[in-house]
Amino acid sequence: MSSRYLVTGASRGLGAEFVRQLRARGDDVVAAVRDPGKAGDAARAGATVLHLDVDRPDTFEVFAGSLDGPVDVLINNAGIAAGDGSVRSLDPDTMARVYRTNVAGPALLTRALLPALRRGRRRLIVHVSSTLGSLASTPGGFSYAYCSSKAALNMLTVLMHRELSGDGFTVVSLDPGWNRTDMGGAEAPLEPADTVGSMVALLERLGAGDSGRFIGYDGQPRPW
Repeated sequence: MSSRYLVTGASRGLGAEFVRQLRARGDDVVAAVRDPGKAGDAARAGATVLHLDVDRPDTFEVFAGSLDGPVDVLINNAGIAAGDGSVRSLDPDTMARVYRTNVAGPALLTRALLPALRRGRRRLIVHVSSTLGSLASTPGGFSYAYCSSKAALNMLTVLMHRELSGDGFTVVSLDPGWNRTDMGGAEAPLEPADTVGSMVALLERLGAGDSGRFIGYDGQPRPW
């Protein structure tokens, strides 16, 4: 049975690949993008392309109200990094910008979409996190703002799980690994088509018993 997915950050990278693969197998996909003019791949795949700026929470209620029908699966994929890889490079504006996109955006968008998710068949909320957000595993040397924002995103997963799982929701953090995208760079070892294929298959298997977990694209648990 096909599902209706809403994917943020869907104009490029992992988001665009999620859209392509979900549409290829027959799922209904809403591709939420900052600039619809740059979402040609999503449009060609047959997704419904809608404008969404995850830095503008004042627009989320209107966005949610514009959706026609329920949402089965929300994939909070949109995210940004920065060049603050050392203590000396820390900057308050950078921290605020990254946290606004990577933490406040997913939290407040999920809040706005709860009515649509409640009407959905699966009630699945997926936060695309990172091993760099793992307190136990992060190697350091990358953006302080990005790494700490992904740790905060993982906390959102746990908090939402504890609040919403009793109402039939499944909330997970998903680690896609280091992929060859604009953000990951050419040296990354993973090909987005392969990892997204694994994640799409994983999402299909998730159920209530998985809520509150931090899971890798390979299906293995990740340490918090």
